[in-house]
Amino acid sequence: MKKHKMLFTAVIAAAAAAAFTCTASAQAKTVNLQIDNPQMSVNGEVSELDSPPVIRDGRTLVPIRAIVEALDGKVDWDNETKTATLTNDSGDEVKLTVNSKTASYNGSSAELDTPPVIINERTMLPIRFVAESFGYTADWKAEDKSIVISGGSDEDITYPDIPEDEFYLSYTDKDGNSYTYKQVGDEGFIEKTDKSGKLIAKYKEIAGNEEIYKNSKGETLTYAYYLENDTSTITLHSTGEVITSDSDYNMTDKAGNDYGFADYGIIDVKDKSGKVISEYVTTNELRYPYADDSGNVYYKVLRRNGTYEDGFLAPDGSYTPFEDNYDWSFMGSDNKIYNFKYDYIIVTDDSYNKLDEWETGIEDTKEIYLDDNNIEYIFTGDMAETYVLKSEDKTVTLTCDPEEEHNKKLFATGEYGTEDAIYYNGDDGNIYVHQNNIFTVYNAGGEKINRIRLFRSDTEYKSANNKKYIYSYNYETEQYFVEGENGTVELNEIMG
Repeated sequence: MKKHKMLFTAVIAAAAAAAFTCTASAQAKTVNLQIDNPQMSVNGEVSELDSPPVIRDGRTLVPIRAIVEALDGKVDWDNETKTATLTNDSGDEVKLTVNSKTASYNGSSAELDTPPVIINERTMLPIRFVAESFGYTADWKAEDKSIVISGGSDEDITYPDIPEDEFYLSYTDKDGNSYTYKQVGDEGFIEKTDKSGKLIAKYKEIAGNEEIYKNSKGETLTYAYYLENDTSTITLHSTGEVITSDSDYNMTDKAGNDYGFADYGIIDVKDKSGKVISEYVTTNELRYPYADDSGNVYYKVLRRNGTYEDGFLAPDGSYTPFEDNYDWSFMGSDNKIYNFKYDYIIVTDDSYNKLDEWETGIEDTKEIYLDDNNIEYIFTGDMAETYVLKSEDKTVTLTCDPEEEHNKKLFATGEYGTEDAIYYNGDDGNIYVHQNNIFTVYNAGGEKINRIRLFRSDTEYKSANNKKYIYSYNYETEQYFVEGENGTVELNEIMG
């Protein structure tokens, strides 16, 4: 039985230079360039450029035609307006105008860090914007002033055969069509079937999400984070402006106003003097993108405003709601069904008639550890930062030093928190090594003296009449429980 996964909103801020996510597959390429070097290599094959890459105002510019054609694109030039139109086989279209910081991607406008310019009768474009618009990444190597463009795939979108038992969530619309989320390896899909079970459509998951925010004037913005290329954007619905985070995590609009997270679920807008001029609060609506085999982007929509509404948003703006669906369901030993929906538990009878509703939050979750002497510790803190382990008669603060030799590699590669061990220095003079949910404790002489293992995680819920319930997962027995004033109920997973 797999560990139960709670669905909480997580807003992640990331930075990159371009804001666009290509849904279609780009052909696999590696392009190597170097500042002031007229040679370029594409998948190891060397050719001569008619103008070498240069740096202007801290940004790398490259000759337009050679680079775009190397990425299997096409360039059309309008000499009257000095506008270049770049297209690729996937139908993406990018327009850039000499000496203008305003560009467009598939009809949407965006601001460039630096405009295209003409140098020695050659049009030079910002490399990162061009590469990422076509679905590639551009990496800067400071040691030799080189640029590596890479990415793409030799294959178009494919949909592998999915075993029938590999489903996670299933939704039904008012017309009786089913939308079932399935996963093979790291790839997720939604399959749409009619009442007879006939496959109507299939959508491939695109790594990323969008969260909707509103201010007191009713104005709306969308914050988006794209995991696949580590970028984040803010779209202002009132003007259509798209704001892209820079390398320092700043997000500034055309007027010079700054956008940033003031708190969880709150985006503040500050003018140039630092004064807060607007505040946007999350509506708890998240959108997760999926693409069909034609590249059309659909959104799985979650609305966490107490209505538990889910739905499917089509490119034409039509919205298909899902009805009476839960994220996880458990059959209790008391013959009631415990259904998880976001941060709620809805208790029903075996016909899914609602009996009660409980609500919680992330802050109500705690983890309980046991040592070799069965002494219980309560855990607080964040992985790779600071832990506090507290028992009835002892509190130990654990600090992770990223410069410590044991931890350097993990922090450098971002692999901490997986199967690798992290070393902590306890304020009691001992060393605590965390791996696979276990702290192994060594004294200053390197002798192993204790083991503190993750035993149980508890989440507190409250019903409408303020009755308290504890949902628990036992890591040793892999069992789920709900504990209330009437006793403990064992849960057996039936969907999720």
